[in-house]
Amino acid sequence: MRKLILWIALLGMVTLACGTTTVVTPTADVNGIVAQTMAAYTVEALLTQAAVPSETPSATPSLTPSPTAITFTSAPEEVAPNPLPVAYTGVILNNGECFNFDDGAVSVPDQRCDVWLQQSGLFRQMNGAQLSGYNVSYNPPTRSRCVSATFDPTDLAIQTDLYMCFHSNEGQVGFIVVREYRGGVPFTGIVFDYWIFR
Repeated sequence: MRKLILWIALLGMVTLACGTTTVVTPTADVNGIVAQTMAAYTVEALLTQAAVPSETPSATPSLTPSPTAITFTSAPEEVAPNPLPVAYTGVILNNGECFNFDDGAVSVPDQRCDVWLQQSGLFRQMNGAQLSGYNVSYNPPTRSRCVSATFDPTDLAIQTDLYMCFHSNEGQVGFIVVREYRGGVPFTGIVFDYWIFR
């Protein structure tokens, strides 16, 4: 009997080490002798890893809106820079030459020029361009003022240091100011500054 108990104890220790549980229950045999029988019930081992699912769960992709191109349209400038950039100052126009406000070119009268210095001290408006002789000032005009200026289609006498609004023959708005006459009387040309509002 002692061997049987040692054997059961040894078997129980081995079973515990293997992760099973052993339950010993007393039963009676046919002779009335109480004997120890062992009923072992296997329990899932404590160290057994949990079953790995066959599919790895994936994160649901978030719907991120794609970037939309945004175009910012700036408001037209209302005031000219002060001082004007060098490219818009000190322009020389000699008698008989024509000036294109849109590209800043001096040429002979053609289908693109805006003002023609037809003769000494006289502007002639060309190809639908308009120059205002009514709304002159000693200070640079604003874009709004030049947009709403009154225009006279006739030739205009040139006066120095007076700002005159214009609408170019391509529809741009700006101003011109004659800074000086060239040569003696009669004058051979003029020097002027101008600006086109962007």
